Amino acid sequence: MSMFIVDGVRYRLWTPKDEEKEFHPIIKEHINEIFGQDAIYFDRGVQLRSLAGLGAKPEGFVIDLKKNEWSIVEVELSKHDAYSHIVDQLTRFINGIDNPQTRSTIVEAIYDEICKNKVLKAVVEEKVKGDVHHWLTRLINTSPKIVVVIEEKTQKVIEACKLLMRNFETYIIEFKTYTREDAQNVHAHLFEPLYGIKRIEVKEKEEKERRVPEHYKDWQSLFNWVEDNVKDVTKALESSIISINPSEVTKAVHGRYLCFYKGKPSTKSTFVAFLLTKKALKVRIRTDPNTFKDPQKLTGDKVYKGWFFKQGQEREFKITSKEQISYAMELIKQSYDISGEH
Repeated sequence: MSMFIVDGVRYRLWTPKDEEKEFHPIIKEHINEIFGQDAIYFDRGVQLRSLAGLGAKPEGFVIDLKKNEWSIVEVELSKHDAYSHIVDQLTRFINGIDNPQTRSTIVEAIYDEICKNKVLKAVVEEKVKGDVHHWLTRLINTSPKIVVVIEEKTQKVIEACKLLMRNFETYIIEFKTYTREDAQNVHAHLFEPLYGIKRIEVKEKEEKERRVPEHYKDWQSLFNWVEDNVKDVTKALESSIISINPSEVTKAVHGRYLCFYKGKPSTKSTFVAFLLTKKALKVRIRTDPNTFKDPQKLTGDKVYKGWFFKQGQEREFKITSKEQISYAMELIKQSYDISGEH
C-alpha cells in the first residue's frame, strides 16, 4: 500500500469500497478542482435515452461557464469490469445524446435546477449575459466531453476506452485518496485536473501527428497507398459483408479503420473492423470462444486485447487474395451472428 509523508505526518492510500456512498460524494466535493473554477456540477437525474430506446443514467453533467463547454461525467471504481460496465455505459451515453428529445430533456432539467437556486441563477446570468435558456440550448446541442473519474487508472481501463478515445473527446481522470494515519477523517487527494490532462494530450497528439507518415493519417489515405491487390480484396470483401443483410449492415470510417455494424453503430453492434497494410488487409472480428470455429486456423491462436471488442473475444486474420474471401466470410458471419443488442 502506497504512502506519503507531509511534515512528518503519514498518509496511506485509501480505496473506496462503495461507489455510491464513498466515492461519489468526494468527487462531487472537488468538482471545481477537477474541472476548473467556472465549472458547475449538476447531479444525476436525467436519463439519456437513444432513439433505439436504450437508456443510461450518468453520474452528472458539468457545464463550464467560461469555456462554453459541457461534460458528461461517469464516476467509477476500477473493480468494475471495464468492458461490460464502463464502456457499455459510455456508449449508451453517446448514443443517447444523438436523440434530439434527450438533449431537450437535459436542457430543461438543467435549466430547472438553475432557476430553483437563486445564487446559482445569479452566477449563471452574470457569466452568460443573455437569455439563459437559449444559451443552454445552444450549448447542449454541441458535442460534450466524456469524462471518467476513477480511483485507479488501470491498463485494462485504458485499453477498454481506446476506441472511444479515438472517436470521441474522452478523458480518464485517476483520483486517489489518502487518509491521515492518526485521523482517518482527514483526507489528501492526488489527481490531474482536466485542464492539465488536456494540455498533456494536446501536446502528445501534436508530437504523434508530426511522426505519422502522410499516408497513415486516415482510412482513405491508407487505401490510396496500399498495393492494388489489397484494394481489390478490400472492395470485394466489403461488398460481401454488406450482402449479408443490406438493410441491417452499416459501415463507418473511424480514423484509420473501417468498421461494420449490425444495425445502428455501437460497441455491441460492431462485428468487423478493417485495418490496412501495404500488402494485406487485416480483419478483426468478434468471437465467442465457446462456439467459434476456424478449421483452417486462419486466425491462429492469438486473442487480442480488445481494441474493438471485449477482451478475449477479438481475433484477427489477414487476406491477400480474392480466393480467401469465401472462407473469410464464414468467420465473419459467425461474428455477425453474435453481435448486436441482446
